[in-house]
Amino acid sequence: MNTGYWIEDNFIYGPAESGKYWIEHGYIYGPKNSGKYWIEDGYIYGPNVGGKFWIDGNHIYGPTKNLPWLE
Repeated sequence: MNTGYWIEDNFIYGPAESGKYWIEHGYIYGPKNSGKYWIEDGYIYGPNVGGKFWIDGNHIYGPTKNLPWLE
């Protein structure tokens, strides 16, 4: 499922918290859960995620529309 979020210039944009999260050295940083999530081989890992979200091109996909660090 397309989450409605995308990556542009290492910033994450979408319906909520748009542009407040960014990717640096493979880790996701922002106001919540900063650095607890990382990207490996196109999949997003972190607390209770285990690769359930992935990146295809510049779009983020997963089982829900809510990104795990926004919950």
